Amino acid sequence: MTERDRRLTKCFTAVFPELRGGDATKATLESMASWDSIATATLLSVVSEEFGIPIDYEIVDQLNSYAAIRDYVAASERSS
Repeated sequence: MTERDRRLTKCFTAVFPELRGGDATKATLESMASWDSIATATLLSVVSEEFGIPIDYEIVDQLNSYAAIRDYVAASERSS
């Protein structure tokens, strides 16, 4: 697990305490009943703060899984 993944997992488990370490990497909007619009806003705020990156709210609907958010963070880090 990379440092980015560790930090992102920390974000997910802070917002979704029912997740345990490795389970966070499999999280999707469809697989989690507690992942609603409020959880999305909270999660993206936590991710933005943790990584120091802005969130493009025009693509929020695409940030619907751990993998999608990880890819977004990676792309944001590369472009800065």
